[in-house]
Amino acid sequence: MDITSIIVVLLGIISVATGFAAEFTRVEASEVTVDVYGRCSYPSSPALLLGIASAVTLLIDKIIINVATGCFCCKPRTAPSNRSKALCFYIVFWITFIIAIGLLLTGVKLNERHDDAVVKNGYYYCYVIKPGVFAGGAVLAGLSCIFGVVYYRTVNSKGKNADSAQNQGGIAMAHPQFPV
Repeated sequence: MDITSIIVVLLGIISVATGFAAEFTRVEASEVTVDVYGRCSYPSSPALLLGIASAVTLLIDKIIINVATGCFCCKPRTAPSNRSKALCFYIVFWITFIIAIGLLLTGVKLNERHDDAVVKNGYYYCYVIKPGVFAGGAVLAGLSCIFGVVYYRTVNSKGKNADSAQNQGGIAMAHPQFPV
């Protein structure tokens, strides 16, 4: 495994760990109180910073893979057999990346404090993030990292080409030494 793959995997592990840490430290409904003026009072939570850290490390992960592989369309470095596989991994890598970033940033946004309570049927309700948003983003961040490494390895692999063909002995490419 080369240094790029190791760095990408380490950043992926950090992104997954901070995503799950954000899930475990998010504000829960039982922690929110409503005062006499109808305002929600939220406790402090590190989930906001952990969610942002997870999204930023995933973004750095994506940038490293894109820089290391170069332009997929303009610079074909893979064997034709690996090119279709690399394209599939690239598409899945992008899809999981977009959904993971979306979930993590949505979790960050929903975990923010909303001051005014919503009145419904005479009761006060405060916004809290539902369980699983940060965890889903963390799982997809891990999958994005895995597909990114597989894409990187596929693009940079040497397929079976003419350079790796064995010596084809017995083929004369010069004039014969003895006249026939």
